[in-house]
Amino acid sequence: MTQQFRVVISGRTLSGAPLAAIQAEVGRVFRLQGEQLERMLCGKPVVVSRQASAAAAEKLRARLQELDLEARCEPLAEIVVPPAVVVPPPTAAGGSDELFALAAPVVVSSPATPAPGAADSGLSLLPSAPAAEMICPKCGEAQPKRTLCRQCGLDMPRFLEAQAAAENEARAARASPPANRSPAPAGRSRPTAESGAGILGLGFSGRLGGLDYFAASLLGSVLWLLLVWLAAVSGKMAFAGFGLFLSAVYAIRCIALRLHDTGRTGWLALVALVPVLGALMAFVLLFIHGEDEANEYGPPPAEGGGRRALLALLAVLVVGGLSFRSFSQNPEKAARFVAAMSAGQGPAAVADDAETENVDAPGSGRYASTNRIDIYLMAGCTECDNMRSWLNANGLHYTVYAVDRDQSAAERLHSIIAGSGAGDARVQLPVLEINGQVLPGNPDLGAVHRALRQAAP
Repeated sequence: MTQQFRVVISGRTLSGAPLAAIQAEVGRVFRLQGEQLERMLCGKPVVVSRQASAAAAEKLRARLQELDLEARCEPLAEIVVPPAVVVPPPTAAGGSDELFALAAPVVVSSPATPAPGAADSGLSLLPSAPAAEMICPKCGEAQPKRTLCRQCGLDMPRFLEAQAAAENEARAARASPPANRSPAPAGRSRPTAESGAGILGLGFSGRLGGLDYFAASLLGSVLWLLLVWLAAVSGKMAFAGFGLFLSAVYAIRCIALRLHDTGRTGWLALVALVPVLGALMAFVLLFIHGEDEANEYGPPPAEGGGRRALLALLAVLVVGGLSFRSFSQNPEKAARFVAAMSAGQGPAAVADDAETENVDAPGSGRYASTNRIDIYLMAGCTECDNMRSWLNANGLHYTVYAVDRDQSAAERLHSIIAGSGAGDARVQLPVLEINGQVLPGNPDLGAVHRALRQAAP
């Protein structure tokens, strides 16, 4: 059996100071007041712990001495206890002499041999079984069984119940079938595709990973190419302008979502509107690593960006291949495709448009009637029809050579092309010969205007 001890204070201070000088501090440390505090500091020997292990008894003794109280630890002899009889607890007048014990029924046994040193301790101990001791699970204070810890005030029974409930839940989770578990992956936790921002769309909330950003850039190119192709086929450059606008908005949206993934504000995407600097920023964002955890812009991007990037790259190759195949066999459409791609290229294109702006509007009488004009064209040529409409609107007379129906007209065309130094290159219609000057390859209206003689004022 492990040796047990009791802790007794002698009723004196170590420094010789009166007990009243330390009464307030003792009451604060042990949370005692009124009659209990007076009993402890009555000036006589008092048992403050009836039964404790050697370590707990020594700890309590050292604590009492820190408060300037003279205390000692006394070993307890082993006592053989006969069958006990439970009696009601004592009244207040004959209460227990242990200050920190819970009120409980007293177990009375037959008289036994008193512990050594009890005769000279000045105390009349009750012949009761030693009280059970418990240790606070929070601060480790050893103390007789009670509800609130005398050191930290913790509700020890409830704390132990909460710990037991948590252990039971963990045990039940470990015992549950693997199908019912949802273990977190060892690496970066990724949500499903529905929880993050999608590649398609015009919303500016959420995050876009590096691979999805690359895929979105390719899809923006596909969208622009499709509208340029439509402009080349239909001859309406408005489709190319709309494609450029839509691609720009989509690109800014993708840059903003990519910035969100790095923890930066999406307003920085407006830098993309700055020449050179915007392109550099868009390129650098391909290689910047995003944040692994959720940030203020949302959860991490969904997995599967590699597959989406491959699909977007395949779409670019398919659209580009079909466009090349469609326009390589038709120089006229190829020229329109190139013109549609140059839509919105900047000041140079605007300057070219301004140069011919003054000749777009029809005006009879602007040109001399002595102009000699030959036009070489073919059926179904949109540019040929547009040129004839312009010549008619300005009151100009011309000779038409249909190279698709007249073999001599075709030979004449090749002859004047060779004479102009254009060589054997493919001929783009319409071709005009104005006052002996050959204008090959669907000349712009500015060139036609300069080749014509102006009417006398």
